[in-house]
Amino acid sequence: MDLIAQVDFTSMSSGFLAKVSKENLVRNNGECLRLLVDAVVKVNEPTSTGGKFMLVGGRNSPTDCVIYDVNTRKLTHLPKPNTKRIGSTSVKVRTKVYVSGGVDLEAGQSCEMLDLDQQIRWNMLPNLLESHKNGGSCFVAGHIIVTGGWNCNHGILPSCEKFGFHNNTWVGISNMLHARADHGTAVCNDLLYCIGGYDENEVLSSCERYNMRSGNWNEIAPLSQARQDLTCVVSNGNIYAIGGLGVNNECLSTVERFIPRFGKWQNMASLTVARCHASACVIENKIFVIGGFDGEKDIKSIEVYYPVLNVWTIDFELKKPVREATVVAM
Repeated sequence: MDLIAQVDFTSMSSGFLAKVSKENLVRNNGECLRLLVDAVVKVNEPTSTGGKFMLVGGRNSPTDCVIYDVNTRKLTHLPKPNTKRIGSTSVKVRTKVYVSGGVDLEAGQSCEMLDLDQQIRWNMLPNLLESHKNGGSCFVAGHIIVTGGWNCNHGILPSCEKFGFHNNTWVGISNMLHARADHGTAVCNDLLYCIGGYDENEVLSSCERYNMRSGNWNEIAPLSQARQDLTCVVSNGNIYAIGGLGVNNECLSTVERFIPRFGKWQNMASLTVARCHASACVIENKIFVIGGFDGEKDIKSIEVYYPVLNVWTIDFELKKPVREATVVAM
């Protein structure tokens, strides 16, 4: 251990460091792994100064809106949303953040926007066509698309709708092949992916994607492990399905990666803490997983994934737990 601490990893390439990280002697030693992670950070981000995410709502602070700087750990409060946001979804379009849906009675059908250039107040937008609680949303081909979720009138929804900025209006689009709530969403190569979730009968492993040009949904390879209440991100052209709740109602630490050109899911390194209802985003080519629920308590910790090493580490803790919040990278 004393010897490896003297090695100058920063003079080595990322590719070589990735090979070193696969050695059992390194992978099974927390201190060695930490040194390697520190080296990768220095190699890949020698002049890094940015890195922030915006967190809205959550079960513990439903009207909070804050920005975290992942480098300085500084927290900045922004104007509160107009309604409680628990299990809501969000997208960032240039300098504006749009938040829709949620489990609160008033939030399920509403949508609001905050302009980050002004940061004065959240502005209400036209209501969605129907309430989407615990649904998904993404920005694709110039539209915000909201997918699935559930509401009191129709249960778990297959329905989806899109928001047109040119006419400030929500319109319905083709239904998903499977009704699903508590699912993951991601956009990769201008295709919208809906991953896992729950359909009132079972936890889902099924996944599908939507082509805006054709207006069609197509089934893709299923997850190797069914999961709901997961979180999804896209990094380096690949989709990551992270954590969630399994078929036996257990919180999951497992992570899967979908490589579109191969059309298959593969298992990746597991989280250090099993968690569902977490939030995730990509900052500076790293995946940040924020808060969640571990089966017993809400979580304060933030884990970071380094793709070049296929390694997760606990980065820091928030001042209070975060669960069922929605996040965007700044």
